Amino acid sequence: MKMTKIENEKTAQYTQVHRLFRKTLEISFDFVVMAFLFFILYLTVYSIYLNFKLTYGVTEPKLLIANVLVTIILIETYRILIIYLRQHRVSLTHILEVGIVALIQKLIVASDFENMDAFKLLSIAILLFVLGYLYLKVGED
Repeated sequence: MKMTKIENEKTAQYTQVHRLFRKTLEISFDFVVMAFLFFILYLTVYSIYLNFKLTYGVTEPKLLIANVLVTIILIETYRILIIYLRQHRVSLTHILEVGIVALIQKLIVASDFENMDAFKLLSIAILLFVLGYLYLKVGED
């Protein structure tokens, strides 16, 4: 077991309790993340079922496209949680991907652009531009 420079230094006796407490909390949080993983897996399978069901009885293609985007968001969220369990960190590029897809999904569902004022449309465009710019910048690193 490799110790870091800080852990190598002489530590007081009571700090061992802090390390044990931190480790217990990390393990507990991993179980919470695993519960979320099972829940997201259930939601993803149900969303795929709804996609097939909507394919045959769709009256408005907008609903099918929105549901497919929700499925993509669930899959990306699942992937983010898996990466968290492996590395105990979250990748910003994955978070930005989910944000962009969620924004596009929201635009498709609420695509009543005729009743939207110019300020809302401009703010959505700026938000989409900023998320895309951040995604490109973070992806370069």
